[in-house]
Amino acid sequence: MSTHLAILPLDIIDTLTARLNQENRHPDYVPRFLRLPHPRTGLASLFLLHDHRSQNDTTKTSSILEVQAISPTNARTWFMGEEVIADGKLIVMTPMDPMFLLMYLLRAPQARDGSKGNFRPLEDIIEEASATIADASDKDAQKDPSLHVSADDIVSFLSLDFVQSSIKRVCDVKVITDKITVYRYSHDVVLENLKRKVGRLSDPKVAEMSRTLVRSLAKDGLMDDGKEELLDLGRTKLACELLSQYLPRDVLQDLIAFYNLSKLDAHVKTVRDEELALLAVAPDTKKRARVPKSTAAGDKNQKKKKDAKATGNADIDAADDGDKKKKKDAKSSHGVEKLKKANVAGMSKLSTFFTKKAA
Repeated sequence: MSTHLAILPLDIIDTLTARLNQENRHPDYVPRFLRLPHPRTGLASLFLLHDHRSQNDTTKTSSILEVQAISPTNARTWFMGEEVIADGKLIVMTPMDPMFLLMYLLRAPQARDGSKGNFRPLEDIIEEASATIADASDKDAQKDPSLHVSADDIVSFLSLDFVQSSIKRVCDVKVITDKITVYRYSHDVVLENLKRKVGRLSDPKVAEMSRTLVRSLAKDGLMDDGKEELLDLGRTKLACELLSQYLPRDVLQDLIAFYNLSKLDAHVKTVRDEELALLAVAPDTKKRARVPKSTAAGDKNQKKKKDAKATGNADIDAADDGDKKKKKDAKSSHGVEKLKKANVAGMSKLSTFFTKKAA
């Protein structure tokens, strides 16, 4: 069996610990994995259903967690004691609001012409949604089997009590009789509940719990005095960005359109323009050391060429001078000068010794 490292919520760790210690007596206590379409991309993703019981075993809370595998770009390994785990990825499981999954699953059977459709019993909606999504995933599964989403997993998820209690957050509901209630997916209901989420996430007590969010706000100059209105808009925008991880594009666009972020966008643009202007003017030592390096190298090469050319010319001149000096030295040889002064009058020429004698 392969070993993987994972980050789990504390309640799941407690459950697994209790199970290992044989303290769990409930057969339905085993966590179950489901493959469902991700609410943002629609691609098959892994989720974990988890039931947690209190210590007195009287109450049970259920939740669903998104399972993600973070794989490093380069090969990595883990060391656990004396064991070496070759697979260096890290598995992360985070709680997820079932509303996001419901939103994607229940809107799948909706008509593409924009009509709201009819109210129907929940059983009929579940059956149609599971069949529609499973059939669509079969085409993708022909290329990649991991993209297959089974109708059984969808039905299992939509049949859970804690999931059905959240259906009112994505559907219009009509009670016909005490035993008959009908539902219809509603885009307006979804947006209203998403706006409530934005309100909670943009609350200063919640938003400033994250150092990353605080740094993002400070980077845009929103934490300064007198920027309270822009700061509120900044928190709202960050809340929308957090929710965007689980929203289809059209839903996200409609959510952002509800808020007037024009002042914030203008402020952020001004800040970015000022930063670019400062980068262009301020002495950035690293940039100056890096950018002119090629220029300096070019100048250095040019200097080398000039030096080489000058050296070459000097060598040529020196060679010419040497030849002239040698010629001069040859002309001023002592033996040659002495022969020049010798009296050759009456002497036969040397060529006469090599001619034929007359018969």
